[in-house]
Amino acid sequence: MRVLVVSEDAMVRLRASSALRLHAGAEVLEADGAAALRELVLRRGERFDVLVVDGDLQPRGGYAALYDLRSHAEQVGSPPMPALILADRSQDAWLTSWAGANDLLLKPVDTFELARRVQALVGAEVPPYGGATNTARQVATALRPEAAT
Repeated sequence: MRVLVVSEDAMVRLRASSALRLHAGAEVLEADGAAALRELVLRRGERFDVLVVDGDLQPRGGYAALYDLRSHAEQVGSPPMPALILADRSQDAWLTSWAGANDLLLKPVDTFELARRVQALVGAEVPPYGGATNTARQVATALRPEAAT
């Protein structure tokens, strides 16, 4: 299993990479930001079984970087890679859906949980990116519960 871990925080990368190597037996490549992610995936065309992306990438965030990758995959007709977002807040779950990520894990990362979730994502079907329809439905339901029916 090949996994790409993308974070500007060296400690996040170290913790995630070590967990995946030790607990999942993964071959892990690390990237230190959105530019490195684009270089590896878009320019070099490297494929990974799972992407682990920190939501705090600069300047636009890991969610936007993943959205861009999904958009590019759709444009060129290649299958997108399963992805897990590392987030600071559980409230960012809607961003995870919007970006087309399969899963979200809160930081600080529980190493065993990360390894388990990444293993579960290998070969997983990738959800559609741009969950605006679902988000609009969720907002409408929250504002008017009768809209759920």
